Amino acid sequence: MLNIINNKQTLYGIDNYASVIDNVIKILNINDYYFDIKLILTEALLNAFEHGNNSDKTKPIDLISTFDGKCIIFEIVHYLSNSKNIKIPNDISDENLLEEHGRGLFLIKSLSDTVEFKYNSLIIKKYILNCTA
Repeated sequence: MLNIINNKQTLYGIDNYASVIDNVIKILNINDYYFDIKLILTEALLNAFEHGNNSDKTKPIDLISTFDGKCIIFEIVHYLSNSKNIKIPNDISDENLLEEHGRGLFLIKSLSDTVEFKYNSLIIKKYILNCTA
């Protein structure tokens, strides 16, 4: 029988995002993937706050996590209608490495198995224990 762990955290602004991420890692018991998860969620939450909620601290950001022992699914939901086409870069050239836009999504994509946008959500999947997509 699978033991599925579900967790939902809501943030208003990003003042305590680091402790929220640490709490998610603890709840899901995925300390072996601490660096990857911390970087993925940091970039995702900062993007949701800045671009999704236009840096509005009164708008919530939901971080929904599901883990079945093999696959972690994160859904980051912001609450403004922002359905513009977002492109995730496949690579970043040396001259664009320090640019402000696109690098975070590139890092998320590089450390995850799948990344997709659905309306006002970013859905990230990361497989654990050598499982395949």
